[in-house]
Amino acid sequence: MHSMGQVETGGIQSLLSASSTQPVYLIAVQVEGGQAFSDEFYKKLLTPLLAGSDYTLARLTAETTTSYHHLLDTGVFDEVKVRVQPDYYSTAPSVKSYNHEKSIPAKVTFDVSPTPLNTSQGFLKFDAEDFLNLQLNHVDSNFNGNGEVVSVGVDYNPYKPHDHLLSQFKFASSLKDPRFKVVLDGGYNTKDNHAWSDFQENELGGKIGIQYKAPGPWSVFAGLSLFKRNLYDIDDSASDNLKFFGGQFLKSSVAGRVCYKNVSCLGKVFPTDGIEVEADAELSSVQEQANPSNSGEFAKSKVRLGLYKSFLNITTSFTGEVGGIYNFNSKFPVHTLDKFYLGGHSSFVGFKQNSVEPSGGLSFYKLQATMLTKVPRLFYAPPHNVEPTSPLRLYCTALLGNVDSKFSLTDSTAALSYGAGLKYFNQWANFDLGYYFSKRSGGDESAGVQFSISIGACNHR
Repeated sequence: MHSMGQVETGGIQSLLSASSTQPVYLIAVQVEGGQAFSDEFYKKLLTPLLAGSDYTLARLTAETTTSYHHLLDTGVFDEVKVRVQPDYYSTAPSVKSYNHEKSIPAKVTFDVSPTPLNTSQGFLKFDAEDFLNLQLNHVDSNFNGNGEVVSVGVDYNPYKPHDHLLSQFKFASSLKDPRFKVVLDGGYNTKDNHAWSDFQENELGGKIGIQYKAPGPWSVFAGLSLFKRNLYDIDDSASDNLKFFGGQFLKSSVAGRVCYKNVSCLGKVFPTDGIEVEADAELSSVQEQANPSNSGEFAKSKVRLGLYKSFLNITTSFTGEVGGIYNFNSKFPVHTLDKFYLGGHSSFVGFKQNSVEPSGGLSFYKLQATMLTKVPRLFYAPPHNVEPTSPLRLYCTALLGNVDSKFSLTDSTAALSYGAGLKYFNQWANFDLGYYFSKRSGGDESAGVQFSISIGACNHR
């Protein structure tokens, strides 16, 4: 069997072994196993190959390889195989450029295995802070038969004072090169924030842009966003800064994101080795709807780093985040919803939601170091065939961070939290029970149990 890169050339390589020019005439291109996709979908992806018929074997292989990568880059196929074969039942027409050697009729066959194209997911989450949370999501990865992705989801919590309803809609369509996609991401959110502040909010809007993502560690997004915000039910005791943003404000932004992720995971959700870096930046304008002359601009950026390493039965991780906002108009403060916050089970465990600085800040940092190890056999001994991938872990962790109201980082009131506990990692079930100590610099130390659990289910079609 002969192959050139990802392309299996089979018998046609042997037929042309004695030829100096190796002329090939492409008779047909076939796709097997992907009947759910439209002809237009394949025509767009196979354009390099379908553009001609008169080839040399080397050029045909190069164009076939390009089409092979286009199919993989769509993200809707688990596996793609391709082979170039002689077509013994067809006759190649005479081609003047190769009149001294007869062209071999050939066909190209792509064997594809699609991923699940329709996925419905549901999760029930509970923790000591937000009580019960319901998340539902549906993804159609082959909308209109063109491999376009449509996703709708909802996150609902009915329990006061943490009640919220977050809805999301996303549409992604590949360009001629499927590594580039047009992305439309929007939604409507409403939240009651009286648990940690003095207002309620609703927000409608989204972003549109171009996303680059190929097999490998890099992904890039650049685009525009537009959000209409409304802060209401503001308490009389709220700060003047918060009252300033009562009512409707429009935010428009130019935004970008660069992500590098090269991480090995256990069970898709537990990182064990590797590195990831993510950087976000935006240049934004905020305008009051009732008074368009009341407006301001700011620049905001955030960087996150994650390092993971496993040895023996121990996994260590270090994550760091830092961000800052520069306000161009000193008479127009940064909107409450654009500031940085820390605190909460998914943000800074050991502190209540956004409690590190409830009024938010223009800069923040967070550092976290964690060590996880398998549960000793004395307490838990899974079956032998399960143990290598068992996601049950004992852990200890420590966090240090702060949110500042000025564009500077200072440790004068830094927050510190550390603790130990038991975690179970799984794509459809997560459990975390830990005991944490937390304090502010120069303040008293507090301690308590932190608990969260989530259970999910999925239906593929």
